[in-house]
Amino acid sequence: MCGLVLLVGEKSQGLISECTERLRHRGPDSTSISIGNGVSLGFQRLSINGDAVQGHQPFEEQGWSAVVNGEVYNYLDLITRYELPKSGCDTSVMLPLFLLMKEDVIDELDGFYAAAILNPERTEAFCFRDLIGKKPLFVGSFKGTVFITSELKALPEADWFKALPKGVSKVDLISGKFELLKEHHQESTDTPLNEALIESVLKRLPADDQPLGVFLSGGLDSSIIASITSRFREDAHYFILGNKDSSDSVAAQTVVDYLDLKNVSYVPLPHEHEIPQLVSETVYATESYNPSVISNGLSTFLLAKAARKAGIRVALTGEGADELFGGYHQFSEKEPWQETRKQLINDMQFTELRRLDLSCMASSIEPRCPFLDRKVRAYSNQLDYCQLYNTKTNKVALRQSFSDYLPDEILHRQKTSCDVGSGVRGMVVRYLHQNGRSEREELLEIWNTHFNFESTNNYFHSYPVFDAAIDVRGESHR
Repeated sequence: MCGLVLLVGEKSQGLISECTERLRHRGPDSTSISIGNGVSLGFQRLSINGDAVQGHQPFEEQGWSAVVNGEVYNYLDLITRYELPKSGCDTSVMLPLFLLMKEDVIDELDGFYAAAILNPERTEAFCFRDLIGKKPLFVGSFKGTVFITSELKALPEADWFKALPKGVSKVDLISGKFELLKEHHQESTDTPLNEALIESVLKRLPADDQPLGVFLSGGLDSSIIASITSRFREDAHYFILGNKDSSDSVAAQTVVDYLDLKNVSYVPLPHEHEIPQLVSETVYATESYNPSVISNGLSTFLLAKAARKAGIRVALTGEGADELFGGYHQFSEKEPWQETRKQLINDMQFTELRRLDLSCMASSIEPRCPFLDRKVRAYSNQLDYCQLYNTKTNKVALRQSFSDYLPDEILHRQKTSCDVGSGVRGMVVRYLHQNGRSEREELLEIWNTHFNFESTNNYFHSYPVFDAAIDVRGESHR
């Protein structure tokens, strides 16, 4: 919902305005720049909670400064419990809580966030990322300037960079070196899955006077989110990507009819001649030349553009269910399903969540993912093989928990990725293959027109679990 960039060094003051401007899409409502002690800090705000004064960043207290990108759902409880200054801005609790309990603050926060808190001497930054790594945050340097940023495109180049780890890290602002101070602890829960997910959806609903979007593909995950949302927000606006005969559109229409949804927008596929420009825009938005990130990213990019045009700022999505509840593979119990599931979850910050966040924020849309709630994840971590997979299907626990929320044809629909179900992948694959080269080769050439980084860095191209399949995929490979 916001973008931040911090620069340290002699050249930082001359660069900060340009670097901050490159993140305007993440927060078009206001721009703030703070300069002092050799540190330049830029912030772009997308206003969702709190007025312009309450939400102005950086937050300042006792010489410390903080910039926070994200959402803290339990901020009112934290204000009461710890007697913090009253505020309508959820992220304003981060700095005073940090001053009370230092890195243990992450044990108290319920939400998604990436934040940097600077000490008064401006020699160190304490950086925070949420449990799943939903919001991006990088550290690196170029030509003697150390940086911390929400997106790499804020920088003209980099000698090196790394994604900051989930949890709390301390960054030396002279060298850029960092150490992990505290990791998130794994939680457990006794709450049934349907109760946990309903609670998760409710806490992610914006205020009643703010419009709400839901991205609906007709797949199990997004349909569950749509079904729950429809029970609490009659005014929610549902967005469906694909022409009328696409498999996703047909399935989504079944959900629309079953739930009697009223406010629905059908987002048509682009024309073939529009694909080159749209692919280029998606490469820039996602900072990637991985074919899967691009074709699925374009699907998200189109939905986000339509939502923004309709006046939406917050959209609910079904991301996270595949990784947590066993949606990608049909394993036998003898296969290494636990290791694969763990890697998929750990990689999300660089794969599906990176695709979601950057594709949505390119249109200033804040995507919220109820399946990634702390309590929902805790429930999923307690599932055994038979609750994830059986001989006929997967997502066993998820399908059982919401059996009365959806029609059978949706409840038992097999996974089809959004780019395939909408028809976007076919358009992208045909375009990228027209010169007889691989998708990666074509995408790398496009990527090089946008970025001046070292392209071999895994961040720009890797999807570890699926890369082998991606490189031989066709227009409809699932």
